[in-house]
Amino acid sequence: MKLSKSWKTAILLTGLAFAPMVSAVTPAEETERKCIKPKFRDFSPAPKSEVAPESEISFHINRYADPLHIGASAKKIPMQVEITDKQTFYYVSAKLPAELRDGFARIHIEAKSTEGDCIGTDGWLLKISDKTAAAAANAPKAEATENIPAPASEDTE
Repeated sequence: MKLSKSWKTAILLTGLAFAPMVSAVTPAEETERKCIKPKFRDFSPAPKSEVAPESEISFHINRYADPLHIGASAKKIPMQVEITDKQTFYYVSAKLPAELRDGFARIHIEAKSTEGDCIGTDGWLLKISDKTAAAAANAPKAEATENIPAPASEDTE
């Protein structure tokens, strides 16, 4: 069977009319963005170390984190975070809650990503001890008494 010239033209025009619809990007595809989770590093004090109650903690987050959505908690007690922009990363510091005394506490940190709609999480374990605070308070006093010279004995003959 041989197609006439008018049928060939009609098929060509139909194909050309529907070609843009086939290659079009849907609105869902336009708004879809790859999620890049924030990464955490340089935890201070070091993981598994012993600290005094109400100690200062700090960590760094890369620039993929939204600074308005960075949070930290210890034993599900939220901490007030202070965020400093350092051009290539965010420096985050906070103080351990006063309720935490002798025992262990996991510091849980999380940040929402600026790219996509995902949340990065991390954390570390600390031992909280009142003995650490007492030892730190007594350490300068002990050093001061050790540095006092002993009185010289006088030999008179």
